[in-house]
Amino acid sequence: MPVDVAPSDPLLRTLREVFGHPGFRPGQEDAARAAFAGRDALVVMPTGAGKSLTYQLPALCRHDLTLVVSPLVSLMRDQVDQLNARVMTPHPDGSRGTRFPSPPAALLSGQQDPSENYATLERAVAGDVRLLYVAPERFGSAAFLDRIRHARVGLFVVDEAHCVSQWGHDFRPDYFRLADAARWLDVPSILAATATATPQVAADIERRLHLRDPVHVRTGFDRPALSFVVRRCSGRVERRGRLLTALKEPDALPAIVYAGTRDNADRLAVELGAELGVEAVAYHAGLDRERRDAAQRQFMSGDVPLVCATNAFGMGVDKADVRTVVHDSAPPSIEAWYQEAGRAGRDGEPARAILLADGRDKGLHRYFIERTELDDRTLDRIAGAIVHGSVEHRFDLGLAELGVGPGDAETARAVFGHLTQAGMVQPAPGPPDRVRGRLLGPYDARVRQEVQQLAEQAQQQRWAQYRALWSFVESEQCRRRAVLRHFGDPAAGGGADGEAPSVPCCNACVPLLLPEADAATARGDGRSRSASAKAAAERARAGRPLPPGDRTAVDTSILEVIRDAQPPIGRTRVAEILRGGRSQKLLTGGYDGLPGYARHADLRAADMLQRVDALLQSGAIISSGGPYPVLSLAVDGETLDLQDVA
Repeated sequence: MPVDVAPSDPLLRTLREVFGHPGFRPGQEDAARAAFAGRDALVVMPTGAGKSLTYQLPALCRHDLTLVVSPLVSLMRDQVDQLNARVMTPHPDGSRGTRFPSPPAALLSGQQDPSENYATLERAVAGDVRLLYVAPERFGSAAFLDRIRHARVGLFVVDEAHCVSQWGHDFRPDYFRLADAARWLDVPSILAATATATPQVAADIERRLHLRDPVHVRTGFDRPALSFVVRRCSGRVERRGRLLTALKEPDALPAIVYAGTRDNADRLAVELGAELGVEAVAYHAGLDRERRDAAQRQFMSGDVPLVCATNAFGMGVDKADVRTVVHDSAPPSIEAWYQEAGRAGRDGEPARAILLADGRDKGLHRYFIERTELDDRTLDRIAGAIVHGSVEHRFDLGLAELGVGPGDAETARAVFGHLTQAGMVQPAPGPPDRVRGRLLGPYDARVRQEVQQLAEQAQQQRWAQYRALWSFVESEQCRRRAVLRHFGDPAAGGGADGEAPSVPCCNACVPLLLPEADAATARGDGRSRSASAKAAAERARAGRPLPPGDRTAVDTSILEVIRDAQPPIGRTRVAEILRGGRSQKLLTGGYDGLPGYARHADLRAADMLQRVDALLQSGAIISSGGPYPVLSLAVDGETLDLQDVA
């Protein structure tokens, strides 16, 4: 007959009986005991370290309600299902136990029927639920707030707490109201949990949530079983060759490939599946919910070993045996990359996190940051539309009614968040293409100035994240130590304070950690040869002119580079940029950040120069002449019919 070794300790007893763990992992006990005792806590633990247990365990041992705020419905649903399955599993004698006669965890979601949400909320108020998961937008509902205040809420959990910080990589304005909501509910204890918080972000979380003398739990960010490869490629041909080489390794699957865009996720799923001879699925927000759920189930069950996805995939996905995570394009920040990279090797077995970046990523990052620059006219237009569109101090407006197009949706959401922080509006739940809520005050000079300051701070943070990421990508230093320094972790993967890596550290320490793509793969020969790479190889051998269709694409790229390059450049530099050159002058001038950088890395320099000369002859571009001639667009260069250029 088993002996209960901790009959007087409810946390240890529940840890063993419900979760099946003989003891705590590092950091878990301090956080769980703080929450159980009614203390505030700030928990910073890397992906896969067991953050959810730090609040689920004390919630099951308390006799009040724990509210868990999380940004993703899929993440909440997975945690609710998994926890209820653990708790409600029959004991060997067939009984379910007496502490939890019904499932203790529940979820409120806009994807559920309103009657189901109503019944769930009533169960929580009646004391039949121990953990209630809600999205941050739920606190914009007056009906929810009015009802939940009748529940005995003892613990308020803010999961993915970096979303509350403007300095975090996934800032969400809906998190602003959480501190006020928790205090309005008179909650004794707040626990904030995140996997990716620099010291600056952690301090901002503590300040914004008004944590009172919190217990700080910071377990360190190192993942000793994970090898890091960060490579700046010369262009898409090299990147695809290295991606295939990495995934062809015998121990590379299961794997997640982060594709950057929806189109690239779809394309990679088809191409990599064919190249590797395995089934691969795509996952992104453009797929309907049924297809996304099916793709996730197939990957989680092991039926499909490869998923190609955008960043919509992964948060809350707890698949322990992922051996490789590859980023086929650079994410916007080190925090975003490291959170996604941490989905490899959660079982403690050797795994790899590979980041393949190129100059096009850098140019796109700059482009998107510059697009988020907020001008006064846009601010006045959006704020004015909210004021004029409010009826009895309530509004429900689409993007068109705010005076912005679909391409400026992020700008509209950012302005709405700043107006929230400035106290002019209070958001309400709604779809991403609409803004809903209450008008709390006028759009006056104070609000305008505060929003301008907030927008400037946000822009500075985006540039800081940009500089940190590309300094990391282009550095030759140890990748592990660089990440740990970024997060303020004193351990350096082998120092006195850290656990030595159990695998080869990174490609800076072990240069051949990622094998070079063989010549056939890099050129596009054999099974992995793409049509464009094959054509380039044939052109290099035969030396014949480019086909007309290819000439148009190359000519367009040349015009874009000449238009975007500052200071202006000559014909040789144009060819070098488009081929992904790495000369000191090119890098010092920042030309590797242009959107066209390395776009035609598979072409010969002679091919590129021939097209530059053809454009000069046609009058599409003009040379300044002199000893150091530079190029510029003709007045009508951008509207020229390039099919007419010889």
